[in-house]
Amino acid sequence: MRRRGLYFILALLLILVVMLLGLQVGSFDTDVATIFSALFHYNPDDTTHFAILHLRLPRLILALVVGASLAFCGYLMQAMVNNGLADPYLLGTASGASLGAVIVFFGFVPMTVAGLYLPPVFALAGAFVVTLVVVMLGYRKRQIIPAQLLLAGIALSSLVTAMVGLLTFLSDSEGKLRSVVFWSMGSFERASWEMVPYPAAALSIALLLFAFYQKQLNILLLGEERAQALGIRVAQTRWVILATVSVVTGFAVATSGPIGFVGLIIPHVTRGLLGATGRGNLLLCAFIGGLFMLLCDLLSRIIYPPAGLPIGIITSFFGVPFFVYLLFRKNYNFRG
Repeated sequence: MRRRGLYFILALLLILVVMLLGLQVGSFDTDVATIFSALFHYNPDDTTHFAILHLRLPRLILALVVGASLAFCGYLMQAMVNNGLADPYLLGTASGASLGAVIVFFGFVPMTVAGLYLPPVFALAGAFVVTLVVVMLGYRKRQIIPAQLLLAGIALSSLVTAMVGLLTFLSDSEGKLRSVVFWSMGSFERASWEMVPYPAAALSIALLLFAFYQKQLNILLLGEERAQALGIRVAQTRWVILATVSVVTGFAVATSGPIGFVGLIIPHVTRGLLGATGRGNLLLCAFIGGLFMLLCDLLSRIIYPPAGLPIGIITSFFGVPFFVYLLFRKNYNFRG
């Protein structure tokens, strides 16, 4: 109990420290006194205050929320399929979102309608459509089959990725091509206060929901037959997980683009700290995921100021070695 509380406090303190550092980094460096002045005595005519409050802060909060969302969904997916190599993109959510965004970037529909920036809207729609098709393909005999769901996700993701590649290949605009490539690697450059509420609300509701499902998740790790013998409604629990993952991941990807490996790495870190069935795993996983994304965003802007490298590049440098490490472990599924 004491150790769990210590991890939460430490994660929260590190998040605050990294956010403070993130507010100082940009097209011009800012000291701590100016940051506090902008936060508590905002002057709309001061360009520094405007940059801190309307450019840097929403970017950091969006990075925090997206990182928490992907880590949380990765934990749920690994519990559902009982495999430590699973991540939230198994359902084809990322590829569907990419296709939706590409449709807008290449001019098939207007970029904005009535002041509404459409790429995130179409990305969300694409994520939901592809996820729905994958779930339908993974559904048999009135229940979801994890292995069939996994194969359907891989197959459909490959097909949708090929469609995105075809549209990219046929593009005759260098500017549109650059936008697609940058978005497909993940970025918080377009973050705004208008974007933050949607993924934040989805994550908050999901965390509240799974506060009541933590026991079912832990028992699900024992395998389907044992879980059923212990009175767990396995089919119902899987449907709840799938619906939650599709919504939370869909909003995260729609606002930031597909960012890989967060949902793979962070659940393992969480279980290493609290154990595979520790209480508070999901909440701590979200905290650490947000912290990890903030660190990656800060690193990207330090390496390539002021906009920063695409976040997917930074997370891949951490994720690929970790993935290889998991492959060489003998018991990357939770039953050994």
